[in-house]
Amino acid sequence: FPSATHKAFDSIALTQAAAFLPRAVRTRSSVAPPLCQAKLLMWSRAQAMACRALSGMKGCKLRSSQVLVKGASDFFVRKYGHEAAGLGPQKGRLRTQWGKVVGLGFACAGGLGLGATVHSRELAKDGDSSFKGAAQEVGGGGLGVTSGLARSAIFYWYALPIYTQYKLTEWWFSGVPFDESEYYWDLLHDRHCGTVEHVCLLLKGFYLKGAQVASTRDDLIPKQYLEFCKKFQDEVPSELATREELEASICSSLGISSVSEVFQWIDEEPVGAASIGVVHRAKLKDGRVVAVKVQFPEIEERFRNDLQTVKRFCSFALPSHMPFLDEIERQFLTEFDYRGEARNLQRIRRSILPSWRRHVYIPYVVEELCTKEVMVMEFLEGTNLVKSLVAQYERFAARQGLTLKELAERNAARGSGAGSASVASLALRGAKVLAAQWVAAAADFLANAPRWVFNLTLGLATGRRLEYRRTERPINLARVLDVLMRVHAEEIFRHGIFNADPHPGNIMLLKDGRIGLIDYGQVKELGLEKRLKYAELVVALANGDKEEALACSRRMGLRTKRMNGDVIHRLLCFFHDRDTEDVTEGMNIQQFMDWANAEDPIVELDDDYVLVGRVSLLLRGLGNAFNMKLRVTPYWRREAQRLLNT
Repeated sequence: FPSATHKAFDSIALTQAAAFLPRAVRTRSSVAPPLCQAKLLMWSRAQAMACRALSGMKGCKLRSSQVLVKGASDFFVRKYGHEAAGLGPQKGRLRTQWGKVVGLGFACAGGLGLGATVHSRELAKDGDSSFKGAAQEVGGGGLGVTSGLARSAIFYWYALPIYTQYKLTEWWFSGVPFDESEYYWDLLHDRHCGTVEHVCLLLKGFYLKGAQVASTRDDLIPKQYLEFCKKFQDEVPSELATREELEASICSSLGISSVSEVFQWIDEEPVGAASIGVVHRAKLKDGRVVAVKVQFPEIEERFRNDLQTVKRFCSFALPSHMPFLDEIERQFLTEFDYRGEARNLQRIRRSILPSWRRHVYIPYVVEELCTKEVMVMEFLEGTNLVKSLVAQYERFAARQGLTLKELAERNAARGSGAGSASVASLALRGAKVLAAQWVAAAADFLANAPRWVFNLTLGLATGRRLEYRRTERPINLARVLDVLMRVHAEEIFRHGIFNADPHPGNIMLLKDGRIGLIDYGQVKELGLEKRLKYAELVVALANGDKEEALACSRRMGLRTKRMNGDVIHRLLCFFHDRDTEDVTEGMNIQQFMDWANAEDPIVELDDDYVLVGRVSLLLRGLGNAFNMKLRVTPYWRREAQRLLNT
């Protein structure tokens, strides 16, 4: 690098850092600013050097990063300064020199990672020939980047620098309490969340699906990423950019020359879009209002390529995720034939509605209009559950002169709604909300009775009419969660066929107050023998019987390298019951999986149980989004015990 070494990141800065390091032990506050300045200089030089090298010495400009600079400096002092003070002059100097080497290496690696990330943005922005597709239609319609090789190259171009910076940060702050490093983690999340969103919108497909899954874990995913992941639950940009493309896809799949042969009309705007298709509201010739689900062109090929890319990346970067990715791959690839989804939806509809029709509704399918790429089903009048809840909370906050964020912070300070929600406590919350609904209804009745009398008497004579009052009823979230838990328990244990993707975007609040369940693209079947084994595990976890739970895991085919009972039990709890402090010890999902893989990696796992655990995680995620820490097995124990007794 001509002139890029800048005299080894400026010998003055290094001399300054070395000179101030011993004094830092005595007076940290006085040494922090110059030490930070020295590190800042090293970081900025490393970033500039890396960026110039990657851009072919084009002089790509970078703002100096503040991510980790102060944290790295402070920790540099703690890690090496205090040790140097207790080792005597000679060893202390050696340890100080070692600290300088580590700091320099960390700055170089971080700068290279940052340079690659920023340079990739510049390439996409400037239309570099090697990344021509990266500048197309980001965040809008269109197919975007379709070539498998190009998609893999773009994924690695963005993912490797980000992954490197996160791992370096994890190493740098190892052993440091999270509250001391949280500020620097937040800066890192702020830096990269926009890039990750950019990649998801650019490549779409499997990456949007991953964002949808991540959006369900408010307690585990950083808020910077959650903000855009939640938008992808039902606001995915359509890849059918024009009306002509939509109609052509429908006609080609149904074997008709014009959509007017089947439909009276199809709405221009989609009512929803998923990772593999788009949904439009339409009206059939016989007058029924339906939802038409149309698959994106060539999406299956891109999904397969993306899955292989992610699996290759995880094989060296996140090996603890490999057993779960194998089963998820098999399940995802069943989504691309809508005829299978139609059959699954009909089967679960026939199984669930007889006993749950008062609380739940599942749409019927127009079977004669279902093909591999198109599915037509009943249109449900309602709204997304999470959107309805957020909108109601916003109105409640506005009546108190607060924003939703301010209301959440106030409730968090008071501890409102915090803590574990047991079956009994959730039932109590549901009863309180139900009582509030009855009180509101009674108040409305008393207020509207005289208005009704007036409207039928004097109102008719004078032509004047009084408006009726209708108080907004609070949504009974506790009841919704209780119903969802029990419905999925019945699917798993009684019928052996269940929806493996109950994320919030697939749950609706209907106008009649019932819960609408849609999207049965990922459905899993469990045979009786496996259901019995899983029922035994659920009962053992619900009863807190660790030894029995471990015995159940062995019967289910779970094998780890060392068969460490503590690690296995915590994994069982995490995937099938709860993710409370006693299980995760404050670690996020990636840290927990890395810890488990380091302590006792999984070597054998029956894939059939992976998606049952996914259902547990997704349902808990819905509760966690509203500060309700749920345990799943107490809700599922009744159905599990019923199966074991029959």
